[in-house]
Amino acid sequence: MKRPRLDPRLGAGLLLLVALWLAAAVPAVLDAAGRVRERNTADRLGRAVDTAVVALQDERRASLVRLAGGDATALTAARERTDRARDELRSLDGRWAYTESAGALVSSLDALDVVRSQLDHGEMESAAVFGAYGSVIRDGLGLSWLPAGPLGRAREALSQEDAMLRTALGTTAGAGEADRLRVGELAGERRAWLAAAGASAEAGSAADPGSSAGPGAVASADGQRLAAIEDRLILDKGQRVTPAEWAAAADPVNAALRAAETSAARAAVEDATPAAIGATVYAALVAGVGLVALLGVVALVRRFRPTYPPVAAAPAEADGAGLQDLLLDLHRRSQRLVHRLLRLLDGLERRQSDEEMLGQLYRADHLATRVRRNTEKAITLAGGAPGRQWRRPMPLGEVVRGAAAEVDGYVRVSTSQIEPAALAGDAVLEITHLLAELIDNAVSYSPAETRVRTGGRWADGGYTVTVADAGPGMSDLDLDRAREVMADPRPPTGGLWQGFYAVGRFAARRGVGVRLLRGPAGGLVAEVALPAGLVSHPEAAEHRPGGPPINRVDRMRARLSEVDTTSVDLSNVGHGAASEAEAQ
Repeated sequence: MKRPRLDPRLGAGLLLLVALWLAAAVPAVLDAAGRVRERNTADRLGRAVDTAVVALQDERRASLVRLAGGDATALTAARERTDRARDELRSLDGRWAYTESAGALVSSLDALDVVRSQLDHGEMESAAVFGAYGSVIRDGLGLSWLPAGPLGRAREALSQEDAMLRTALGTTAGAGEADRLRVGELAGERRAWLAAAGASAEAGSAADPGSSAGPGAVASADGQRLAAIEDRLILDKGQRVTPAEWAAAADPVNAALRAAETSAARAAVEDATPAAIGATVYAALVAGVGLVALLGVVALVRRFRPTYPPVAAAPAEADGAGLQDLLLDLHRRSQRLVHRLLRLLDGLERRQSDEEMLGQLYRADHLATRVRRNTEKAITLAGGAPGRQWRRPMPLGEVVRGAAAEVDGYVRVSTSQIEPAALAGDAVLEITHLLAELIDNAVSYSPAETRVRTGGRWADGGYTVTVADAGPGMSDLDLDRAREVMADPRPPTGGLWQGFYAVGRFAARRGVGVRLLRGPAGGLVAEVALPAGLVSHPEAAEHRPGGPPINRVDRMRARLSEVDTTSVDLSNVGHGAASEAEAQ
């Protein structure tokens, strides 16, 4: 029965509807995915990075105190908190919210093991420890998607000031001139970051009386106390600041900054949540409703599509021998056309001396030769006999080289280890195509920098041709499947085993045995056992040293010697295949 055809105008309309639906749905889905990703990144990954930064700041302070002779217990606890934060951050690796910058922070945390070892062995000074930890902390604070970035940097300035002074104030000399200058720099840096953050009045008043964080900043008792301590340190008024005084002034401000930072991060996540939900709902509506409408239109088109009266079935012969004869006739016509094309190219190549045009002709020659190979293979597999035949035995070395020349990448094929032998003329074409299939398989499934080696030797009253590659080889299951395909006269389903099927059919027509083995150093070795009736020892007259080569690649090389230039590279030219020289 003839299947009803879809009106081209309806088909065009359906394609237009699909295009419009995709134009609306794809941007909506991508926008929703981006908003959800941003929200999850700020939530889960942002909290993990923030925890790691706080742990690093505590470990830096404890390391400097330990370097100055302080207690090691606090340092051990700080390192454990840092390691837990690093493990939590690493556990998020592979999830869709993970970013490359977070991965870089994990790598920096891993590198701290070297710093810790040097510090424990007394191989680092306080300035080096300060710089090593500061570099890792900057990696965390520099992530642009952290919602409380400026507040985090303001607290980092106070953290640096705290770590430096807890160590310096505990010494006999107290804070030096360099320490006082650094205190002034860090205090100014903290005020600048708070101004950039636009902190709330509560956070600003608790953090610094001199900042523009909020209207209540000057009234903060904690901020005023910290400012007074910093003034005493910077101006050096003769009143030494003790570690306890500094801790009493800095700890409340640090806690207030931490609370403001956490609050800002939470607010950013809460603000991003409605936008992510809204974008997701909109994308679902656009994609879902559009898809339902499109399916409805398709159903209506199928329901009201015009029908046609049934057509009487063709005779059964059209599906059997009649169709096969028709296909064989079409293949033979294609073969004759390819032969005419190759003869035309031969004539053009002989008369051409321009190197660029000669290279183009060789590429066309190669493509035509590959078409001929496929046509002849189709004729043979369909039960026919190709028109090309050889009248007299041909040297097996020439046959192997002709088979190699039928595949792409023939320059990788070595044909130097072939003992002299002659192949019966009526078997030349089928054996050439059989070997071409095996060589093509070896070239395709082995690295481009390796060679495919062919060889031939007299053995067991016959002659054996081998094709060996340096590829990954085949598993036992694949080897068994390949042997089944070669032995079965029925073609395999799918296109994965067509080459081995062709090998099996060529071999069966001539009584040739084909074995697939693993190579001693890896790869695959194919052994083709030619029976004694197909091969013979060559006579001296059959070498015909003055005659033309059997394959087109050798003929191309011979023709290049007649041209003044040698810049045509046959390895880059379409690779010619076995010619019809000596063919009738």
